[in-house]
Amino acid sequence: MNSYALYVLIAIMAAAGTLAIVPTYASSFDEEACPDCGSDDIYVKANLARQNDVPIKVMTENKVYDHNSVVHVTGAVANLRGDAPVTITVISPQNNIVTIQQVEVSQDNSFEATLNTAGSLWKQNGMYTIRAQYGPQEINDKVMVELTGEVSQEASACAVNELVVKGGSQVYCVPFEITGGAISKNSISSKTSSLTLMITTESDGSVSLKIPRNVIDARQHGMEGDDADFIVLVDGEEADFEETDTTSDDRTLDITFPEGATQIEVIGTWAVPEFGTTAAIILAVAIVSIIAVSARTRLSILPRY
Repeated sequence: MNSYALYVLIAIMAAAGTLAIVPTYASSFDEEACPDCGSDDIYVKANLARQNDVPIKVMTENKVYDHNSVVHVTGAVANLRGDAPVTITVISPQNNIVTIQQVEVSQDNSFEATLNTAGSLWKQNGMYTIRAQYGPQEINDKVMVELTGEVSQEASACAVNELVVKGGSQVYCVPFEITGGAISKNSISSKTSSLTLMITTESDGSVSLKIPRNVIDARQHGMEGDDADFIVLVDGEEADFEETDTTSDDRTLDITFPEGATQIEVIGTWAVPEFGTTAAIILAVAIVSIIAVSARTRLSILPRY
């Protein structure tokens, strides 16, 4: 075979190889550039697979907030599960539960919740995790938000694991530990001698309160008498509790609560007045005024000689 025939044979083989490769690349390019050109079933299945990978999605309007903000949480679920709610749990930078909410899912598969960062449990700067769970634990999603800036003076007065309890113009710190839920709000009443906690729960749980005696106490014979038992109500019903420690400064109570509970009330025989020193000043002024008016009236009645 001469060299001319060899060159012709090589050219023919090269041309045949090129024709065989071009359709392959063209087919691959067409599939990527024109997804509608293929079978509809393929792309429907792909979308369903993607949806199953993300059965719930949660988001916030911003990524950074201060300590006096309202956080709007929105999201959606892939498939409705009857009347099951979405549980929103917020975790602090120190891995403590800040709050728990249960929100309804609309017929359009969406849900929303509102969080207020002005609470005493939001006082740490850093990253907070907002977790949304829909039914089983594996159906969840989360979003991270950052809190920055100065914390209110009341909130900064107490540690992370202490409740900020206001009694008149004074702030008291009540150490606590809670499992199965979170404390969203608290208040004290001198009228009923009680400390009330508003809670949100995710399961049966318990709360341990180390209550200072100058906040609320239970005594048999007034302020100087022997200790008496507290009365503890959970959603208005008497609840099980145990007093685990007693000192001259505070008393520690362990209180159990069921899933779904919303309020815990600890009732004693004495509580710090809501109006504090202001009430004492008003009372003192009122007494002085009464004495002054009485004195003047008495003087005007006396006969003059």
